[in-house]
Amino acid sequence: MAVASGKPMNGMPSPEPPENAAPPWAAGTEFREHELDPVLSETEVSIVRRYGEERVVEDGTLLWDVGDRERSFHLILEGFIEVFRREPDGDHPVMTHGPGHYTGETVSMSGYGSLLAGRASGRARVVAVSRKRLREMLAVEARLGPKILLSFILRRMRMVALHLGDVFVVGDEDDPGMDRIRTFLGRNGVPHHVVGPRSEQARAAVADRPRPGGVEFPCVVCNHVVLSRPTNLQIAELLGITEHPEDGAEFDLAVIGAGPGGLAAAVYGASEGLRVVVIESTAPGGQAGTTSRIENYLGFPTGISGQALATRAFLQAQKFGAVFAIARELEALHSGEPKHELTLDGGTRIRARAVVLATGAVYRRPSIEGLSDFEGRGVHYGAAYMEAQLCSRQSVVIVGGGNSAGQAAVYLSDFANRVYIVVRGEGLAHSMSAYLIQRIERLENVELMTRTEIAQVEGADHVAALVAENNRTHERRRLEASHLFIFTGAEPSTGFADPGLLLDQKGFVRTGDALDRAALYEAGWPLDRRPHPLETSCPRVFAVGDVRSGSVKRVAAAVGEGSAAIQMVHKALEDSV
Repeated sequence: MAVASGKPMNGMPSPEPPENAAPPWAAGTEFREHELDPVLSETEVSIVRRYGEERVVEDGTLLWDVGDRERSFHLILEGFIEVFRREPDGDHPVMTHGPGHYTGETVSMSGYGSLLAGRASGRARVVAVSRKRLREMLAVEARLGPKILLSFILRRMRMVALHLGDVFVVGDEDDPGMDRIRTFLGRNGVPHHVVGPRSEQARAAVADRPRPGGVEFPCVVCNHVVLSRPTNLQIAELLGITEHPEDGAEFDLAVIGAGPGGLAAAVYGASEGLRVVVIESTAPGGQAGTTSRIENYLGFPTGISGQALATRAFLQAQKFGAVFAIARELEALHSGEPKHELTLDGGTRIRARAVVLATGAVYRRPSIEGLSDFEGRGVHYGAAYMEAQLCSRQSVVIVGGGNSAGQAAVYLSDFANRVYIVVRGEGLAHSMSAYLIQRIERLENVELMTRTEIAQVEGADHVAALVAENNRTHERRRLEASHLFIFTGAEPSTGFADPGLLLDQKGFVRTGDALDRAALYEAGWPLDRRPHPLETSCPRVFAVGDVRSGSVKRVAAAVGEGSAAIQMVHKALEDSV
């Protein structure tokens, strides 16, 4: 690594970026065929029989189609079931299951829309297990459940790695809408194809399909439907990757946000018998889900990507029955007795006996001339697989000196020609873990620019260059870079806050000991007891993770708070009975 305060550096070698590589969290399934498609023993077959019913299906019978939510898990006793994808040029086989094998992947237990279809190949005899009974089997059968669930995870990984499915994103790379759509699909683990609007694939994908409102790019095409410039919620509804709580629905616990803290609360709450709904605006994982690799999380000595960790926690919560409303926003929270009322976008109102706020924080947008003009056109607030692909053989600038910035620099250095790290201070030692600093120091295509800030973004339709200014000498330097990654500070996501929810001076939610008698009096605290450690100034409303005042901004800390909050939820609910 080179350290600079304004002088250019020459002669750095350019790395050879991986071409068409699978996302790191989805790679490696080709070496795990025995786990991806295992054969069940006679004992295991007898267990499955207890949860389903035997059926005979004739050759060519369509068992489920693309988009189907309610479909059975099929254990094959005789014959074969062919799994295939539908594409504009016809059906393409993906996998054929024979006797002793079974169908399904992660959406089989979640009730989300299928991206593949399945039919009998020849006359077949199967055991069909409904989604409800499948989830019961996965949760109750201590040996068989994990085996099936692991195969489901590996199958979805393969689908993502090989882009298996009927989802096409059509548009120009420089369209800011493309960045949002690809991020949404990628972070939700949806395999998809990206094609230009003038390509033959685009013409085939759009031809002869329903076109609500006409075709405008970018568009998403799936299951014979074209959505022009869709919102995240429209995409989620088309693909069937979100639940819709009914107006007036009641739950024991509503978790707001599916970052590490929210996912932990959902897992522990649902596993302990609470009826749990999770409201998430984008995708499971929160800010941690955009992290290329977490290397200091307990139990993962070789590291784990934020998305891999989030995906497993997401499935874990679903296995225990938690309901996830993805691409939904909480617009208002009104605390009350005996239940709180939550208003979602679109006007849907649900009620919950307790609430866990896990909305996290977002990176602060620094005051940089021209920044807002390039969001979605080279300005990013996370660095995961999709962003890395966009940066192949280009130069990038990272603003920030924390662990997220360090992880991004290490990851992007495998793809970009050159990576600049821009920090306002003297260096990285006071804000970044030692192992990351040591790793960065060994990267020849990474340059650290200390005492420096980005003053201006230049370009036409996309970022073309950045103007960096030394904050002591005010000397300026123009960096020829096409992508800017921002990891500076954080602002809490509390726009929905109840009037009685007390915040600190920076807008983070105060909990437990941070609420003295005067604060509780101000908030109108109605109970004789004091708030529990993670409880806010509103009874039975808890805050965990980055949104909480005084929290440690680490994934492990958020997971710990999310799980601990459930014990306090139980106590608070007992107090209110």
